[in-house]
Order: sequence, then C-alpha cells, then structure tokens
Amino acid sequence: TEIYTLSLHDALPISFGQALAGATTLLLPAYLLLGNTLTTSSFEPLFWTLVFYLSIRLVRTPSARPRLSGALGVAIAMGAYGKYSIALPVIGVAVGLLVTPQRLVLRWGAAAAALAAVLLAPNLFWQTLHGWPMLEVLRGDATHRPAFQNGLTLETYGLASNALHFALEQVLYTNPLAVPIWIAGILAPLRMRELRDLRFVSLAYVFIFILAVLFAAKGYYIVGCYATLIAFGAVYLERTTAAFRRTALAAVAVAGIAAMPLSLPVLPIDTLIAYEARLGLTGRGETPAHLVQPVFAEEFGWRRLARDVAAVYFSLPAAVRARTALYADTYADAAALDFFGPKYGLPKAISGQNNYYLWGTQGYDGSTLVAIGATRIELLRRYYRSVTLVRTSTEPYKWIVEGPSPIYLCRDPIAPLSTIWPNLRWYGA
Repeated sequence: TEIYTLSLHDALPISFGQALAGATTLLLPAYLLLGNTLTTSSFEPLFWTLVFYLSIRLVRTPSARPRLSGALGVAIAMGAYGKYSIALPVIGVAVGLLVTPQRLVLRWGAAAAALAAVLLAPNLFWQTLHGWPMLEVLRGDATHRPAFQNGLTLETYGLASNALHFALEQVLYTNPLAVPIWIAGILAPLRMRELRDLRFVSLAYVFIFILAVLFAAKGYYIVGCYATLIAFGAVYLERTTAAFRRTALAAVAVAGIAAMPLSLPVLPIDTLIAYEARLGLTGRGETPAHLVQPVFAEEFGWRRLARDVAAVYFSLPAAVRARTALYADTYADAAALDFFGPKYGLPKAISGQNNYYLWGTQGYDGSTLVAIGATRIELLRRYYRSVTLVRTSTEPYKWIVEGPSPIYLCRDPIAPLSTIWPNLRWYGA
C-alpha cells in the first residue's frame, strides 16, 4: 500500500501571486461593502476589471481581437447602464495605449466604443429627451459635500484639500496593508520585462487618478481599478523571499478580516459599535460611542420615519388630509415612505429629487404639504407662507449621516404646486 502525503500546494495548486491577489481582492473593504449593498456603484469593480482585462487580451491575443472587441463593447455598455463612470477606465486605457507602442489596438477599441454606443442608444435618447439630467447630477454631487455628524469630512471643495482627502480614501477603501501591493502593481509593468507591453494599464491608472482629482470626484469613484493593479502587484511580489511572501499574505488576510465588520454586517449592531470603539473610531474622550459606518447607519430609521409621518398626517382633519401631499426632500425618505407607508395608511410620497421629480406632483395642488427632511426647507419657505416644525423623527443608529429627520407642515402656498414644482427639482445624491 502506497501512502501519499498531500501538501498544501497539492491541495491548492496556485502560485503565491494568485493567492495574494485573490485574498487581497476578496477582502478589499470597498469591494465587500459594494457587494453587500445594491447601488449604482456596486457593479463598478466587475465592469472596470472587465475593461482592463479585455484591453489586456486585445494587446496580447491578436488572433482573437474581433471577438474581444465585441466583448469589450458589451462590457462598456453594461457598465454604463450601471453608472457612466465607466468612461473613466475607457478614457484612461485609451490614453495609456495612445502613448505606448500598443496604440495599434486602438482601432479595435474604437470598434468596441462604437458597439457600446449602439447598445446605449436607448439610454442616450432618454438623456437627450430630458435635457441630460446626468450632467446636473454631477454638478449636484460636486456642490453637495456635507461633513458627517462627527465632523469627519471625506470630500471638500478646494482642489488641493480634496486631492489629499481623495488620496487618503484610497488607503481606507483598499486596506492600508494592501496599498503597497497595488502601488507595486503600478510599478510592475515599468520594472518587469514580461509585463512591459502592459504599461498602458499603469498609465491609465495615473491618468484616471489625476482626472478624478481635477473633477473633484469622491474617493470611491475609482475603486474599480484596484483588482487589476493588485493582480499586477502580486506578480511583482513573487520575486521577493519566501519569508516576505508568507508575511505579506498573512498580514493582508489578518487586516482584511479585522476590517470586515466595517464592510459586512457580520456583527450584531451594538457589538459593532463596541468594536468600532475598540478600534478608536468612536467614543473617544467623554463622547458616547455611535455607529460610524455610514452605509450601515443609513439602513435604520425608515420604518420609524413612516410611523412618525403617519402620526402627523392623520392628525389633520379628513378634508385637509385628502388634499395633503407627503413631500420628502430626498429620494431616500420618499422611497421609505412608499415602502413602509402603506402599513400605516399613507399615500405615495412626492419628491423633487432625481426620478421622483420626473414622476411629478401626483395630482396634488400643494395647498398643504407634510414635508420631511431639512436639506431643502429654506427653499420651501420661499413658496409657503406658513412652515411649522411639528415633529422630529429620531433614530440613534442613524446619527452619523443625517441625524434626526424634521417633519414640517407647510400651508398657504404662493402658487399652485404645479407652478412651484420646477423650482423644487434637484438632481444629485
């Protein structure tokens, strides 16, 4: 009888570079968070990585370029349907190719872009029909940069200060111990002969970073780059000693697992707050500990808000209530009322933000509004002679982002709601 010894390498027949790239990408805080939350940014890591991957294949597989060009066009179009930010890696790759000898594949990239434009035609037609609201969304994002309730500011208005915040966010979103790996990934095509034909990827990242800073982008806008850079960096670090490789892989894994509760809901909420306090993220000095993960914080308070709005709404006389609209100044509050409101007998909400604006006034004349939220209340004061705070919906777990939600009763408008409505429009986040 033969006895075989199964080594770890036999059980997992992968290289160090594959193991490091896989573990680092798997545990990347930004990717865990986006993968756990459905937003327009959730698909960016997938489609950005596809753009880089297919561009690399275009360079290295001449015989498959017609097929790869079609796949790239589909990837660009699908990424754009999620978020127009897919233009960043597309432009970055084009610039990177243009300044390297690999520029010959640009004609295949142009074919991919043309296919993407055809696939995007319905969306582009809609944007044209509605005056390109996406451009106003971008302007709104650039001008709406509030700090968190604890004073932390991630995005600012000054170019230099915002560039610093932007760079620091790259460290936070990718795990500080993973930063040397993706920096190595930027350098790898410039230092390794076998990756020399992929220098356009490094140049693309540098261009994307600069472009994002110049346009005052938010820090998470470019996280889609890092899976590719991490893969390059992992290959580069295969040159190091065995001891260094083991240490690097262990350090990234430990740091990623330690940060995981800040990206995935793996801990009960009060345990998470205690964990954040242990890490020094909250509860310093004499201040009480709060939930500081803003995405998690935003998951609380919606049912309470619907219940509190219902208390105000049903306190009105029936005749008044029949003509009273529920106006939320954000689509989030409006959607919460639409989702939880039917349980409390509430009608559909209206809002001036994004698609809610396009859905209109729902036939209300605006004689009375129950207005939820404080971000646009000064605007309502221009159009209503009487604006009274009647209740505040408070959710302690939501503290970090917005704090309590005020509920106002607005009466005696200066004009019908249909006339006021265009002035309440705002696109942005």
